[in-house]
Amino acid sequence: MLVRVIGEPMRWKILRELADGSRPAVMDLAKRLGCHPDQMGRHLRRLSRAGLIRRIKVEDGDGRSRYYQIHPAYRRTLPDGRRELDYGVVALRFEPK
Repeated sequence: MLVRVIGEPMRWKILRELADGSRPAVMDLAKRLGCHPDQMGRHLRRLSRAGLIRRIKVEDGDGRSRYYQIHPAYRRTLPDGRRELDYGVVALRFEPK
């Protein structure tokens, strides 16, 4: 199941984008990655259900927007600058932005 979730190209882009610890609003992430906001919401929910990301509350948010991030325990930066997400059963590595 995990391979099916991360194997979708837009979800891979989402994980790469969030691997730096950012927590963008769904609308901002959709715009940045060129995806319709409704479709982005579906991708984020799928990643969340798989345990790869989590929905968070942001203190300085507008109260309406939804925000997601990768839990800090899964994120790290390797000595060569690549970002890694280590979920225990799979580790994903991304080139620096």
